[in-house]
Amino acid sequence: MTSNTEAGTEVGQLRALLAMSRELMQTDEPLAALALAGQAMADLARIDSALLLVRGEVNASIGFDRTGMPCSAPHSHNWYRIASAQLDGEPGAADAADPRTMLVGVPTQRAMAVLVAGWSDDAAPAVRDGRRRLLGTILELSVATLGRISARSSLEDLVSTQYEQMAGTAQAHADDMARRDESDGALRALALTDVLTGLNNRRGFFVQAEHMFRLAQRTRAGCTVIYADIDGLQLVNDQLGHAAGDQLIRDAAAVLRESLRDSDVLARFGGDEFVAFVLDDAHPRAILARLRDNLHAFNLMQDRAYRLAISAGAVRCDSGSDTALFDYVQSADREMYLHKRSCLH
Repeated sequence: MTSNTEAGTEVGQLRALLAMSRELMQTDEPLAALALAGQAMADLARIDSALLLVRGEVNASIGFDRTGMPCSAPHSHNWYRIASAQLDGEPGAADAADPRTMLVGVPTQRAMAVLVAGWSDDAAPAVRDGRRRLLGTILELSVATLGRISARSSLEDLVSTQYEQMAGTAQAHADDMARRDESDGALRALALTDVLTGLNNRRGFFVQAEHMFRLAQRTRAGCTVIYADIDGLQLVNDQLGHAAGDQLIRDAAAVLRESLRDSDVLARFGGDEFVAFVLDDAHPRAILARLRDNLHAFNLMQDRAYRLAISAGAVRCDSGSDTALFDYVQSADREMYLHKRSCLH
């Protein structure tokens, strides 16, 4: 049975991973993403050192010290051989590691990225399992972020030259931004962010919320899924124009964001629909009450040609069951439509 101290530690780790994922969503620089990953490995997994090996359109070999600081790693690195063997799919590659060393790859089969981490101490099996879960989550989030960042040179070159680039003139920075414009189409295709609202899009929601949901299940933490729908968006589009409709969507996003905590995952699913995953012991009715209060305050204080109205449904997740997150999203959707129909009669 998990002790209160262990449960508290895992909840703390969950919140730290969520904060890391939000920062990764906002960065467009490989060095910044690697620094966030290194910091998480140092703070949460307490590594002494690590090596990240990535293969694909961009190849990277990045080392980390015990503080999490990234640096370009040569092929002569002590762990390069076992990491490369894992990427090549050689049988028994993971078994070649020292007992104080751990090797994690993503995807699990035919890995495109491998992380090797080491510690100076011998850890109990439960501690090693916890470290493996942490490193797996950190690696998944980091590789997903690096995958959407477009760069002309290799990650090794970017890591070694990033500090010099940051010290460049404003004109050099502008030139760099101009070069990035050429790959905007590819970045938008891979981005996890909704352009209109700045929130997560559908894919971004499941990338973040699935990690939180699995950790909540392990720690039996309270969590809730909320599904929300803007009332009257089509009428605003027809009568006031699509510019007003876009502003209505942004207003709804702002009110929903204000009603939740920074650690909660909020996304626009498309059109007039939003979904949120809330790691909170509060009853769903309390969360919806906050939303109603914020809607009332918005309509009193803002001078708009429309009245902002949102229908919402909330479902509390049973962290001890095998129900999938997607099923809870569908249940919250049904609750939202029940609420919407009740308001129309």
